[in-house]
Amino acid sequence: MEFPSVIDRSLGFRAAATGYAATTNGSPSWCVEVGDAELFGITGLRVAGVRASGRVGVMPLGASLSHLASPVGSETRADAEIGYAPSVRWSCAARAGVETVGLSGAAPEHSLVVGAYAHADAGRLTVVADVDVVSRTFARDVAVALGVVAHAGSSACVVASVRFDDAGVAGAGVSLVSRIGGVLALLAGYDDGTESIRGAAVVSLSNWRVSTGVFYHGVLGVSQAVTIAWTR
Repeated sequence: MEFPSVIDRSLGFRAAATGYAATTNGSPSWCVEVGDAELFGITGLRVAGVRASGRVGVMPLGASLSHLASPVGSETRADAEIGYAPSVRWSCAARAGVETVGLSGAAPEHSLVVGAYAHADAGRLTVVADVDVVSRTFARDVAVALGVVAHAGSSACVVASVRFDDAGVAGAGVSLVSRIGGVLALLAGYDDGTESIRGAAVVSLSNWRVSTGVFYHGVLGVSQAVTIAWTR
């Protein structure tokens, strides 16, 4: 589970949203979230982004923009989604966008992004699947992510996920989401792909939700992140 959600392009924010909905009495009709993270305490290495999502009839809509800055270059990605959700038990969506990578002293590279997403509820289990393809000049990156959200009553859930890339299994993770009272939710998890431990707290007040979290890597150190979301 990633904070802010814009860090993980394929599954993190989807599993987080699905799991968090179980501890906040449902999903909002509209949501705008902005986030910023400082990565591993390295000067100039940070990611920021914004995501907006909503629903018009049976069509879920979404758009996101993220920017990764580093001392040697930058990466920017923008994409949009449109889907079909005839009921709250299942939905699917298609994604398209563009990604730009610019390294110091080199011309920027523009890549096409396409993908698809689906989720289905089966009792206390929610299954999430995502495919993301980035067509670069000399290569094509394909990422597949699968996740399962197990709901434990109305105040907690466990999120397990596994990610695949062209080389095979890229990593697996597990997270626990627990609501304490009607305002506070706590999240904790581990990801063996990045060998990092994650922890976060989410405070919900009226239409606002503030999340703050840390990621700890045994070699690289600590990353800090915060997101602010408005929902309706």
